[in-house]
Amino acid sequence: MLKSSKALMSILMALFALVLCTVQVDAQVGQTLVINRFVSDPDNIETHVVISDVEGVGPHLKISIYNEDGRLVYERYESLNSFGKINYNPLMHVNAYQHGYNQNPKFVGTVRIESDGGKIVGQYWEKHRNIELSHMNIAVPAADGRGYDKLVCQHFVSDKAVNSQLVINNTEIARPVTIDVKFYSDHGGLVGVEKRVIPANGVATINPHRSLKGIQMTGTAYVVVVGAGKITGEYWQSVDREKYQIALPLEGVTTIR
Repeated sequence: MLKSSKALMSILMALFALVLCTVQVDAQVGQTLVINRFVSDPDNIETHVVISDVEGVGPHLKISIYNEDGRLVYERYESLNSFGKINYNPLMHVNAYQHGYNQNPKFVGTVRIESDGGKIVGQYWEKHRNIELSHMNIAVPAADGRGYDKLVCQHFVSDKAVNSQLVINNTEIARPVTIDVKFYSDHGGLVGVEKRVIPANGVATINPHRSLKGIQMTGTAYVVVVGAGKITGEYWQSVDREKYQIALPLEGVTTIR
């Protein structure tokens, strides 16, 4: 009887682990993906958006690039082979300014990828052309374009010597979203709150050190939608003297208690 109970418990634990893994994978797979932070700087940075077909459908894709204000800069259509991928370099095409904007090729924005049928998965790669800045090279997964009501940044640093930023993306295509960014200490005390309004298809960059008016600390940040809307996001951190840069997706919550 004891052996049967242990065997049953092992099976249940295995099933739980399988479900957990499935949830983690599905969070980055969908028909709409968002690259939360895209840098257009052709002379200094090489960028790649890697998109893969995970269902064997061979979907058609619409790839749209927006600036931080949510203005459409460029749009292109691509096709994926069944179970194939494309390595798409936006900087090879963005200078075409398909939508007629006479703007500087240097800008920060977002990339939206829409599939006409099958589910896709994606990544964003950023490589500095100056080898002395190779420690700034980074790769991050694309976010699920459906978005979330609440994002959790498990660890942030507020320090003048640390370049840290929360990158929050409005996944709504036709309306702005209002967010509250709540900064908590490691002990759970609320230290500060910043409210932002992000335009449709736009992105907001929030520096904890500036938001907290120079307070030096580490903690956890919660980004909550006020009213209607969905968001995605990332946390970026770099220190020049220590020669490193990291970028992590923020965990999403779809129901707020």
